[in-house]
Amino acid sequence: MIKADFDTEEIKKAVEKTIINLSKKANIKGFRKGHVPRKTIELYFGKKGICGETLEKIIPDAIDKMIEEYELKLIAEPAFKPAEIDEDKPYELEVTFEVSPEIDLPDIEAIEAEKTIYKPTDAILNENIERILDAHSEIVPTYEERELNKDDYVSVKYTSSIVEEDGSTKVVEEGQKTEINLGQENMRPEIVNAVIGKKPGETATVDFPVEENSENRELAGKKMRYQVEILGIMKKKTRELNDETVAEITQSKNKTVEEFKNAVMEQLKTSAERESTNSLKDSAVRKLCDICEVELPETLLTRQKNSLKADQAERVKRDSGMTFDEFLEKSGMDKDAYEAELDAAAKHIVKRALVLEALADDNNIEWTPEELNTEIQRIAIASRIDPKKLQDYIYEDRDRLFEIAEKIRNRKAIDFLITKVKIKETEENKPADAEDSDIKSEKEE
Repeated sequence: MIKADFDTEEIKKAVEKTIINLSKKANIKGFRKGHVPRKTIELYFGKKGICGETLEKIIPDAIDKMIEEYELKLIAEPAFKPAEIDEDKPYELEVTFEVSPEIDLPDIEAIEAEKTIYKPTDAILNENIERILDAHSEIVPTYEERELNKDDYVSVKYTSSIVEEDGSTKVVEEGQKTEINLGQENMRPEIVNAVIGKKPGETATVDFPVEENSENRELAGKKMRYQVEILGIMKKKTRELNDETVAEITQSKNKTVEEFKNAVMEQLKTSAERESTNSLKDSAVRKLCDICEVELPETLLTRQKNSLKADQAERVKRDSGMTFDEFLEKSGMDKDAYEAELDAAAKHIVKRALVLEALADDNNIEWTPEELNTEIQRIAIASRIDPKKLQDYIYEDRDRLFEIAEKIRNRKAIDFLITKVKIKETEENKPADAEDSDIKSEKEE
């Protein structure tokens, strides 16, 4: 708690300034703005109203001075219960601040962090080539007449409709043909369950609600009906690895199988190096956090838990259409165990954030406007959003802007940390993923 003391003279001047401002703004019959006598202002607004207006002016300035003078890093809004002002008496304001805890950082150069060295092998190379070929495989008809199972590819024709409250329907799409993978993770379970067991030529009708937060605002919260006709069972035909296939899927960037393998291996090496660096970063931050003693503020823990819960609830709603309580009940998850896991996760996230913040403070690590704009550009490209529109949106949202800026600062703090710690290297062969490779088919481009 910090106190701000105002002597009688300061209060008198503040009240007088309020009266002058009210005189300039007041629209009182018989007086020009700015020329309303004090007595009239007092009669019109009342002494209590004038003093209240004065209080609203001096408190924010007083709090700003406290924050600046004591170099406070707030984690919540200041708390105060101001008493009424008396123009003829001094005034005392008591403000309670909840601030980030002080953290004594150790000698980071004495920390020994582990860096796992990942090296792609020929086996890993072959696995990734198979994955790439699989991604460019063709779906061809089988002409089988058996019942569908959950692993099938199937050709269907469907009509989708909105079901109104009175039972009437409004067609959205009619007679659309497509091929679907029943085992695909993002397939609606209602549709999958409706067609499994059906044979080519048979039909199925399925109703399901569209989530309130659906990107399609016209359908959000509506009940949908799909009438599906099974046209045929399909199968995946994997491409043969040869020069012709390589040239096609790489748009002639690679013309031979050997060139293709070399390109994939280079991507694997890049991925492995990145994973090795990430292992060092994780180890260094973990070691630093383990050493630091931090009193975790309840406000930050509660805020983090609520954020985790909201994210999980949104994900469950999007993936299954269920509320989180329904998900917990149907999954048989113990609520106490879930809360315990949530507590542990919140404590880990909050402590990590506070330690990295202290590391950045101690070493004068800051983000720059250029870095912020670059990060916004990166997010826009990844999300396929117009960069200028996203930038305008983020700059209008102070919390979102601060969140992005803090992530940049944390990354820079971690990059600084790994230049100071002792590094212990260990080798381990682990599959490195080439999915982020720029080797794409013309269709995907």
